[in-house]
Amino acid sequence: MPTIEETYNTSASPWSTPPARASFFPPVEAISIADIFCLFVPVFQFVQFQAAGSLLLSDLLILAALPMAIARHAPRLRQKPMPILLALGLFWLIAQITTDLIRNTPPEDYFRGWLKICFVLANFTVVWLVVCTSQRRFVLYGVGLAIGTLLSFYMHPSEDALSAPWKFGIGIPVTMLVALFAAQFRKHRYLGILLPLTLLAVVHAFEDFRILAVISFISAIYSLFLMSANREQFGRSRLALLALTVAGGIMAFTVVYSHYAELGVFGEYAQQKLEAQSGEGGLLLGGRSEILASGPAILDSPLLGHGSWARDSTYGAILVDRRADLGYKSFQSGKSDDLIPTHSYLFGSWVDAGVMGGVFWLFMLGFTLKTILSASGTEPLLPLFAFLGLMLSWDTLFSPLGTPTRFVAPYFMAAMVVLRSFRTTTPSFEQVS
Repeated sequence: MPTIEETYNTSASPWSTPPARASFFPPVEAISIADIFCLFVPVFQFVQFQAAGSLLLSDLLILAALPMAIARHAPRLRQKPMPILLALGLFWLIAQITTDLIRNTPPEDYFRGWLKICFVLANFTVVWLVVCTSQRRFVLYGVGLAIGTLLSFYMHPSEDALSAPWKFGIGIPVTMLVALFAAQFRKHRYLGILLPLTLLAVVHAFEDFRILAVISFISAIYSLFLMSANREQFGRSRLALLALTVAGGIMAFTVVYSHYAELGVFGEYAQQKLEAQSGEGGLLLGGRSEILASGPAILDSPLLGHGSWARDSTYGAILVDRRADLGYKSFQSGKSDDLIPTHSYLFGSWVDAGVMGGVFWLFMLGFTLKTILSASGTEPLLPLFAFLGLMLSWDTLFSPLGTPTRFVAPYFMAAMVVLRSFRTTTPSFEQVS
């Protein structure tokens, strides 16, 4: 098998491939089993079983493929930052097991906690080893992931999805597909990238999916800035200009949205929600106030976690009191239970498993932000990478790591490793059959 250097120009992108091999829609005889795997494995997430929580058929297929993936592509595990990420993931799992044994966590909870971590790591490993070996497979898996998420919503809708289908079922997979579509139109930046993502941001705003509206809009202006910027002209100031552009976009969107939401343009629900989330800590803390409870939980036991699906009604009471102290009004408090409020990959893992759960996601968050800020603008599929990176950053801080997200997150994580590899001397891409 020829080396990367023998097959491609060494100055080219890691995903610069011969046209026949790079095609997303190759001749039938050129389609491999791995291509079929990449498309259909994420689709099959709609097939679910109830065993130690929700178990997906895709989980079982990933586990079955793991030994073969490692056997065939083991050298890829040595590419940075894979050794560090997998080591931290193993420490996270060990910390969760240790915590549950010390805390005497009920078996029905610790089985779910351990399996969640195992599935995240196994999924991440297989996606990196198999899916990220070519641009075509990466795209196929992304399409399959979007289709599978939509099928899961229609076949197994949650209570939240039934009440707000766009926000809890349809919005994210549709945005993935639109970002992938936009990524094919580098030569038509305004019509192909800015227009569809901005229009989608408006749709998200009217459907009360504010953060996805922000991410869609920022993905567009981020991509346009990088593809238009002259690295030699801007030099070291380029990073500062990028940060100012993104920050300006976020501020502009927030001001415009808040103004029209107060006027009732986005509906009575959005108007009431904006009012309830306006307090001394700002809209962000008002919308994601679980940190007011998860922070004290971490401080009470920073090294050893509280256990899988940690329960303590004390922290729920702390959340209610601190929201009131900051001037936030109660607004649809949601389900009543004694789980420690977290709503974050980072804080949830730290509360459950202890400091090593936090370290894993802190490293991933830092790596993601550094990768996004160091992109050159010449990378393929840049709008898609922008969306995946921004979404992963938000989810790490402000989304729960549950059944849907634990399957989606590894693809987002692997995407950041791929994006970073375009800035290194070690390509992420190799041609495999």
